[in-house]
Order: sequence, then C-alpha cells, then structure tokens
Amino acid sequence: MNKIDFDYVALTQALVKCPSVTPYDEGALQVVEEHLKDLGFECTRLPFSEDGFNDIDNLFAIIGETGKHLAFAGHTDVVPPGNERSWKYPPFSGTIADEKIYGRGTEDMKGNIACFMSATNSFISKYGKDFGGKLSFIITGDEEKDAINGTVKMMEWTKEKNIKFDHCIVGEPTSNKIIGDKIKIGRRGSISFFITVKGVQGHTANSHLAENPTHHLVSLLQRIISNPLDEGNEKFLPSSIQVPSIDVGNPAVNVIPEIAKATINIRFNNIHTGASLKQWLEDHIALQFKDVINASCSFRTDQTGDCFLTEPGDLSVIVSSACREITGKNMDPEFATDGGTSDARFIKNYCEVLELGLKNRTLHQVNENINISDLKELHDIYLRILEKYFEKN
Repeated sequence: MNKIDFDYVALTQALVKCPSVTPYDEGALQVVEEHLKDLGFECTRLPFSEDGFNDIDNLFAIIGETGKHLAFAGHTDVVPPGNERSWKYPPFSGTIADEKIYGRGTEDMKGNIACFMSATNSFISKYGKDFGGKLSFIITGDEEKDAINGTVKMMEWTKEKNIKFDHCIVGEPTSNKIIGDKIKIGRRGSISFFITVKGVQGHTANSHLAENPTHHLVSLLQRIISNPLDEGNEKFLPSSIQVPSIDVGNPAVNVIPEIAKATINIRFNNIHTGASLKQWLEDHIALQFKDVINASCSFRTDQTGDCFLTEPGDLSVIVSSACREITGKNMDPEFATDGGTSDARFIKNYCEVLELGLKNRTLHQVNENINISDLKELHDIYLRILEKYFEKN
C-alpha cells in the first residue's frame, strides 16, 4: 500500500521511483490506482495480450454517473535510462535539486499524470464527488514501444462497454517556453520501410563476377532523399524522410556482400497516406532496378500511426481560456501538430482530443528533469480546465 499524498511533487516522485521501463510496470499503475480509489473512482485493470508482443497491464478509472464526460489519457511506461553513470542522480530516485525533480519519466510523462491527479483531488475536495459530470483516466503501460496492448485496446474495451467520451486530454509534454503555450491538436503519421537488396557475393578483385547490393542500395537511398515529399501546409510541417540505419554486416574488406539492408522512417503529413507512401517506394525501386539483372530489392512495412488532425472545438476553447487565465499571458496557445506520434491517434475516433502538458525539454535524455514551478503551473491549469469544463465558475 502506497502512502496517499496528492501533492504533485510527492506524486511525481512516487511514480518516478517505479522503474517502469516499457513493458514493465514495477508498481506505477498501483500508485495511480490507489490514489484514484481514495477519491472514489471505480478502477478496472485491463491486462491485454497478443502473440508476438509483451503482455501489458493498463488502468481505466471513472467517477460520475451522468453529464459531460472528460477523459485524461497518459502512460506510465518510460524509455530506458541509458548509461546510469552519466546521470547526476540515480534515474529512478526522483531526487530534488536546484528546484527540479530529476528522473526518467519526470517529463514524459509521470509529472503530467501527477499534476492531473493532484488537480482532480483539488477539484473534488472543492466541489465534491457529485460535480455534475463524468471524469475518467485512461492510463496505459504500453506507449513507448509497441503500443499494441495499450490505449488502442483500452478504447475498444470502452466501446464494448458502451462508455462514451465527449472530450479527452492527453498529458504529453507539449509546452515550449511557458506551460500552456503550445497545444497539440494533431500529429504526423509514422511509417517505416525495411529494405533488403540482394546481389551476388564475390571477391572484391573479381567484381565483374559479382553484383554489389550496397551500391544499388546507396543509389536507391540517394534517389529517395534527394526529392522532398512535400513542403508542408498551414496545418503540418513538411514530411520528413530519414535513414536511421544502413547495415551490410560484412567485416571482410575483400568480400562483396550478398545482402545490404536499410531502414527508412517517414513522418508524413495529411498530404499522404501509408498506402500512397508504399506505392511511392515501389515506384522508386522500379526505376532504380529497371535495368538491373543480378540484384533484386524487397521491403516490409511497419506503420505505427496515421496522420490526424482534430479541428479545434469546445475543448480547445476551454483549455485556451484556462491557459490564459493561469499564466496571465493575454494570448492564445499555439495549436500545433509537430513532434512524434502519441496515443491521441487511438483516441481521435472516439471524441475531440488534444494534448497539453509540461515543457518538452529533456524527455528521453540523460538527466531528464522538470521544474517544480512548472508542476504547480500545470496543476493550476488542469484544475481551471476542470472547473470550466464542468461549469463551476
């Protein structure tokens, strides 16, 4: 049993001290569950499995019977800390120093979860459990890696149970210079192509008797990266083509390899789809290999997210107003679509969804940390959102 303490600093520390490197939970969901049960939430653990992937535990919690339904979505899993000796403080200690909390997951996204839980406690303490609406938490342990047994299946489960949402806030670290100055209303899609070129192995001195797949692969990659997919538009940045790896696996300097491989990752905007990009790659391969006899090219595809855009609606108005009031800045937050994928892509088909959280400064880095003052600001913004959403003042 964890100590129940809704202070956003204590909650962040409690979550960080759980070394929940994906796909392991290590007690993080229990911290969330015990606190939400203390507030009167009905909590349901949702373990999911699928062949070829890690089993994942998840948590759905809800309070309220009727009225508008607002959900908060987040993930308790984190990326590995890397070389722990490079950290100023142990990565799962939650050490406080220089008015900051250090630890893996402080920014992405345990600090955000802590702030919404703390704000929920402040809200219920002030207005009671019968606040005239429904509030739920959608918390997964499967965001940082496969995202197979997490939010996507949780949303399917809620549909089966006829649980309907009006709006959802995903607590990703979206802010830039001040808390609340940037809200994500969409994301570019992500698709990866794993390319294999097969040639004819031989001696480097007898290249006329071989067919070097590396040369063909390099030429193909040059063709691909030399031509930008697009220039972007008013809603999205240009699509990005990156080559994360080229692998020949050949330690010998006098051997022409038989196989050469490369990976391409594309972050694509709403000008493209996964299907259109697959055809785009097939066209490039056809042109590159049209006159090649002794080499061939194949690829497999892994698409982890579609491009999506949630047009600003009622929730965006409430969130923008709350950010202005709490920060004292007389300007609307920026509505953005940059960055990587998020679980908002699984929620977009169920309700209006946006992302709002801490500053995006140190996530996934050594010495990941958050300013304690930023936690307070985010707590206050989340609380004001709840008050405005459920029309308390």
